[in-house]
Amino acid sequence: MAIRPTHKCHTCKEIFPNQEMINYASPKSQTAYWYCMKCYEERVAQDNFIMAVCSIFGIKNPGPRIWTERKRLIENYGYTDDMIVDCLDYIYNVEKKKKLTETLFLVNPYTMDKMKQYKKAQERASMQLAAATNTTMHEYIAPIQENPVKKKTFDPDEWLD
Repeated sequence: MAIRPTHKCHTCKEIFPNQEMINYASPKSQTAYWYCMKCYEERVAQDNFIMAVCSIFGIKNPGPRIWTERKRLIENYGYTDDMIVDCLDYIYNVEKKKKLTETLFLVNPYTMDKMKQYKKAQERASMQLAAATNTTMHEYIAPIQENPVKKKTFDPDEWLD
């Protein structure tokens, strides 16, 4: 069996050298495929999106409605999968909105701005906390002193008594 110096990307179908390819299997998949770097990054982001949406809504797989809304958000607003997931997390875990249906309808520029402001406030609070706790403490460690052990000296006069 000959070693192939190249592989074809599973997504874009272009041929790349072995050094530029990554063999990757999705978390729910049993088959690994070869991806170029660009397609690999897109695939990992999509897998993270799938897992986050499934955990937020309590479903096994996103349905066609979620995929259509995701495509609309990416094309119209230029959002990434990570931005959509962060916004969903903000809506349902921070604002505690009720989950009436599995939809990305609440992800819009208004909630995206609120999510970004919330994240900036959280980051500032963590930076202030880190700055407050980042004080230099000097600890004095005393050197260990050995107690002198009294050696028994044998005095001949003690033996004569």
